[in-house]
Amino acid sequence: MSTGARRGAGETGSGRAGVVFALLLSTATLLMVWTWTGGVLFAVVSVVPILAVLLFCLWGGDRAPYEAIGGPWDGARVPARTVGTDRDVVVLRAPGGGDARYAVVGARDLVYRGPGGTVD
Repeated sequence: MSTGARRGAGETGSGRAGVVFALLLSTATLLMVWTWTGGVLFAVVSVVPILAVLLFCLWGGDRAPYEAIGGPWDGARVPARTVGTDRDVVVLRAPGGGDARYAVVGARDLVYRGPGGTVD
């Protein structure tokens, strides 16, 4: 299956970090209000953002981009949704035309194996 990717198209973690930061900050705020007011409801409600952070991190833990090593995409970040979870070989469109075949190696590496139509 051939798919295209753009250089620098990898997902950044700054958006995720912002959401996690806001949720944990709201937990700290609720606990501070609990200490100031003594209302147990604030302590109970402060568990909700913590659970949201846990679900958020568990749900999207496998979204870090892959790094292409060698070939026309050398150094490019390829989004995890482009690579998929059950593939050993990925074919990407080369910037100058044609296809480039990459093997999924290790946790987050794509190693160049040649043009799209060749076999090792």
